[in-house]
Amino acid sequence: MTVLVVGVPEGEQLELLRSGIQRNPHFQVVSHADDPDVALAHARVLLPDITVLSLPAWIDSLDSDPEVLRVFRGVRGLDPPCGVVLRTPAARVPRAVSGLVAEGAVHVVREGDHEALMRALRTIGLRRASCDPDEMP
Repeated sequence: MTVLVVGVPEGEQLELLRSGIQRNPHFQVVSHADDPDVALAHARVLLPDITVLSLPAWIDSLDSDPEVLRVFRGVRGLDPPCGVVLRTPAARVPRAVSGLVAEGAVHVVREGDHEALMRALRTIGLRRASCDPDEMP
């Protein structure tokens, strides 16, 4: 499964996230972007299976940050839609964000919870692997 990482600036945190994801041989980080326009351009060209979108610490809903909302809607609007893992600050998961969860499509994990991140990636990956686009109406 290919993974696009969005919202994590270059540096140690990005490298830790990338290496943690790629520790599982089924997941490959194909690109990353901290800028929403670049992230959407990468998503349109690469069509990743999963986008890991890190949310700012102050955000309490996707509506409160138009750029984050644009990225979320953009990757979910691809054909096929990209699975999304929303990474929230370790302190809390905003209620409005947790309401977006859709099993196998959108998951919310706390930053730093590697086990939850890998569970979300596996769940999305299994759902995508079990879909046969030839059988869809």
